[in-house]
Amino acid sequence: MPTMIPQSSAQEDLSSNSTANTPYYTAPINPSLHQDFLNAIQARHATQPTVLISPSNERLSPMAGFNLSMDSLASRRHPPTSAVATTTTTTSNSPLKPIEAVSLNQMLDKYKESNSLLVLDVRSFVQYSHSRIRGSINVSIPNTILKRPTFTLDKVYEAIVLDHARERLRAWEAAECIVFYDQQSQRLLDNSASAYLGAKLIHAGFKGQLYFLKGGFDAFASTFKDCCESNETHPQPTASFGPPTIGGGNFSLNLPQKGARPKLRLNNLPAVAPSLGPFTAPMPQFENQAFNPFFSNIRQNMELSHGPIRERFPIRLPSKCNVDPNDHDQVELVDNTRPRCTAGSHVNGKAFKGPSWLQRTIQQNGAQILAETYEKLERTEQRRLQNIMHFHSKHTDNPAEYPFSIVAGIEMGALNRYTNIWPFEYTRVKIRDHKVSDYINASYVQYIDSEECASDARPEQLNTQCVNIMKECPVKNTQPYRRYISTQGPLPATFNDFWQVVWEQNSRVLVMLTKEEEMHKIKCHRYWPSNLNSPTQYGDLVVTLVSETTQKINRHNLQQPLHEDDVVIVRQLSVTRGPASRQVTHLQYTGWMDFGVPDNPLGTLQIIQMADSAQEACSKEGAVGPMIVHCSAGCGRSGAFCAIDTVLYRLRHAESTSSHDILLQTISRFREQRVSMVQTLRQFVFCYEAVWWWFLGYGIDDFSENNKMDTSL
Repeated sequence: MPTMIPQSSAQEDLSSNSTANTPYYTAPINPSLHQDFLNAIQARHATQPTVLISPSNERLSPMAGFNLSMDSLASRRHPPTSAVATTTTTTSNSPLKPIEAVSLNQMLDKYKESNSLLVLDVRSFVQYSHSRIRGSINVSIPNTILKRPTFTLDKVYEAIVLDHARERLRAWEAAECIVFYDQQSQRLLDNSASAYLGAKLIHAGFKGQLYFLKGGFDAFASTFKDCCESNETHPQPTASFGPPTIGGGNFSLNLPQKGARPKLRLNNLPAVAPSLGPFTAPMPQFENQAFNPFFSNIRQNMELSHGPIRERFPIRLPSKCNVDPNDHDQVELVDNTRPRCTAGSHVNGKAFKGPSWLQRTIQQNGAQILAETYEKLERTEQRRLQNIMHFHSKHTDNPAEYPFSIVAGIEMGALNRYTNIWPFEYTRVKIRDHKVSDYINASYVQYIDSEECASDARPEQLNTQCVNIMKECPVKNTQPYRRYISTQGPLPATFNDFWQVVWEQNSRVLVMLTKEEEMHKIKCHRYWPSNLNSPTQYGDLVVTLVSETTQKINRHNLQQPLHEDDVVIVRQLSVTRGPASRQVTHLQYTGWMDFGVPDNPLGTLQIIQMADSAQEACSKEGAVGPMIVHCSAGCGRSGAFCAIDTVLYRLRHAESTSSHDILLQTISRFREQRVSMVQTLRQFVFCYEAVWWWFLGYGIDDFSENNKMDTSL
């Protein structure tokens, strides 16, 4: 039995009309602990001074490097260009003019009896709630969201926590002057919250003057303390069963004791509640609530805050294959159905019985069983993520040594497509030949047999056998099950890193489970060449698109219309580095929309077969690396693909009957290796549907010889 290491005890889009007024509560956790967690990131940063050094030549505070943005971080990862070099200079044509603290103080006195002056605080809500310029309004929204043209002022209003402040901001047209301030910036950055908000106001028709405060709050507060307000410090309770709230009226905020060590500012952590799933939409506003920047960003804290999961999704079987009304454990077969029989399944005349763990999913209460099972999976992950912060609040010296650490993902936030999908340290794929940082948002994923069933294991404990095996992933593979690399859809700033990983890992098959754009939102940027036989440089590598074909999904005579998007696009790519060249197969399935599931599992089963076929073909030529799988965030659809593929392998190679739910085992193990693998209840049920369809003879083996891929160049 593997030894167990005890831990410290203790994340696509959200529609605008969702539960905006529902009370939100996190687990019973001291609301100030997140500061210690952020200090753990700072401790890791201290040993890597080149990673987060500001490109500015002026002397900055030790915290300034944490004001990350996509542009500034990208400029430090790739050779600088003249265009990038301007990111830290004041824009000469900027509508925001600098204003000194003295001048702002005079304006506050001049306009104190009118609504002609708006002062906007763009710092985090925690900083604002601690101390602020009197009368200022807090607008704390991640820059990656503010920069989007689709994030209009109406959506900015929704992110304002306090009602009266929201209404004051709505009345911006009556203002003659609007002043923005952060903590201590001496100059306006093109990619700052102040610049983005100012541009939105100008676009909306603001005719007055916009300013940014030189030196920020620090400069103003050091001279004009009487014009600032702050909350008094209160003793910390032993536990808090709700998030901290701001002082005044019905609000109160528990704050760290005076004299505590400096707090780390991390602007790309949200200060309000997260979206459901990866952070791609404005976060909903909750009245009279303020949020812990870390816990509010855990997807399950939002989704499970309203009680048990109430959705129910019954298993969808192929047409004419119905559950036997006299025996709910078996499925009636049509004449042309040829089910597959593995250990634990058998055909009984015109009926088929699957393994016992699969039978329960089609029983009368099957939908409820699946929902309750998924909820247990979600709460386990919720506790695991909460325990991460508990650990870091007590151990800040070497946070990266903790296997479940996510400080690398938090620290390098500008390289993440979403703000709540982070790789665990022990499964994190690391770039070997790097100039600045080894970070990429990618995780090794592989099923590992263990004495401790993952679905029953306490998240407060680590299975050292699994940890050690996954740490060996870059060197050797001792497990019989396939190893994957699950990653996010590459960003323009990470294209070079992505192809570097493809080369270093010797990966020959790339599986893409998303369109580039869905519902008018970019889900993945095009990281491969668009034109045939046109070499494209990605860092030290040259990638050439050799061929591109489209294959329709085999419908198996189902009486369903063929959707034009339900196809697999097959691309053959040549990747070269100096004299060396490799062939890579790129498979893109476009029939699976974000957060939803396909109409049936046929397309998923087909791309699984195609990926298997391509991987096996490459393996005949020698050792090849892990298959790389991605969707948009690299967890929902990617998790389902990896789970289904692994379970089908386990079923084909099972030597004995097992009563254990091997699909649940697999997903649970994957969630220990990357957050939110199989992200929604609907995706969870879809995985069971795919296994049912495979048992009933659909997909894979019926993929005709004429349609098999030609993987030769």
